[in-house]
Amino acid sequence: MAGKLRLDRAPLPVLIEGDARVQALQAVVNLPERPEDYVDAIARLWNRAQTAFLDIGRLLIRAKETLPHGEYTTSVEDRLPFAARTAYQLREAARWALEMDKRQTIALDRLPGSYSTIYLLSTLDPSTLERLEAEGMIRPELRRAELIAWRKQGGGQGQQSLQDRREKLLRERARLDEELRRIEAEMGQ
Repeated sequence: MAGKLRLDRAPLPVLIEGDARVQALQAVVNLPERPEDYVDAIARLWNRAQTAFLDIGRLLIRAKETLPHGEYTTSVEDRLPFAARTAYQLREAARWALEMDKRQTIALDRLPGSYSTIYLLSTLDPSTLERLEAEGMIRPELRRAELIAWRKQGGGQGQQSLQDRREKLLRERARLDEELRRIEAEMGQ
């Protein structure tokens, strides 16, 4: 038996940082006890969720833009753990949020924490967004229900608003026409 290593039992597993057991142990150690601890922990997770929603939206945009025609729907969107409508809202919310940040119109850290609220903001015309901004409505705590109530009370109405909506639709039509031309060109190859 000389020269052979013999183990009486299996070696103990090495716990690595991403291991679920390590995460469970860390969660137990860091359980909040006071109300402010709960609020802090929940706020940190909520901020991570907002970042995750934007990252998911970015990936969906990239998948739609880079995969061959039809493959996005059949190979990605149909297999996601959420509905196609949710995927659309995540894409549009991310596209709008990134554009607002790029233009330095609205910084990402000032946006609401919910992709559905950001999506709703993305459907507004520039003059309505300006009114929201002037009234201090665009903020991380903005809830979708609050935005809907604001719109129902007349926040997004007026002749200028209709003109802005028309212009937005025309821009969207031009974008869709361009995408259609690209798809038709790919199909013709």
